[in-house]
Amino acid sequence: MTLFGLEHILYMIIALIVMVVSIILIKKFVPQEKMYIVMKIIAAVGLIIMIIYRIVVAKSRNSTFLDFLPDTYCSMMGFIMPIVILLFKPNTKIFQYAMFAGMIGGLLTFIYPDFLVYFDNIFNIHPFTGLLYHTIMLYLFLLAIVTKYFVPTFKNWTALPIGLAFMVVVAVFGNTVLEQSNNMYLNAPLISGTPLTWWLVGILILVLYTIILTVYEMITKPKNEWFWTNLFKRKNKK
Repeated sequence: MTLFGLEHILYMIIALIVMVVSIILIKKFVPQEKMYIVMKIIAAVGLIIMIIYRIVVAKSRNSTFLDFLPDTYCSMMGFIMPIVILLFKPNTKIFQYAMFAGMIGGLLTFIYPDFLVYFDNIFNIHPFTGLLYHTIMLYLFLLAIVTKYFVPTFKNWTALPIGLAFMVVVAVFGNTVLEQSNNMYLNAPLISGTPLTWWLVGILILVLYTIILTVYEMITKPKNEWFWTNLFKRKNKK
């Protein structure tokens, strides 16, 4: 199967239509105080799909527990994001980390699922569950933002870099102690033949994260409440 082939493009179109229509309906018919139920149900479904996906991955390797453990950025977030949604409140730092880290991984792989090239049919359980859990991560972020279940803030900006640093530590442990081959692409570029090493991608993620927070504030808040406006005001006073 080729990237941006007919099956991949049809999947993206159908998934986008389902996401947009369902978000509109949920926003219209689900009261704000009940949104946590919808979010947790979808997160639970995403977690189940993630578990199925890792079982399939393990069976395609040596069928050991080590093969089941997440060994990429996205597979880590496939577990972390739904678990955080199930266990934590949306105004916490760990929630902001999980939402943005999950969204970025989901978005990138939704657009560029490089694993598709190893399969002939998109409905093979391996690539299909892989696509689904990435799509659900992206969907959870969009649903939470549009319904205002989750309101990102610069106050919690440090959540993402701290979370990414934690993930790197876990990846180092996986590569050294568990002897995983290339956990979170620490040993090779994300795309072969490019300069997209893990640390460069990490910087780009933080830049994108900051831009998204800035745009969100510009859309949802008056200018006098923008983070950058207040930051410059404080500097000028000094």
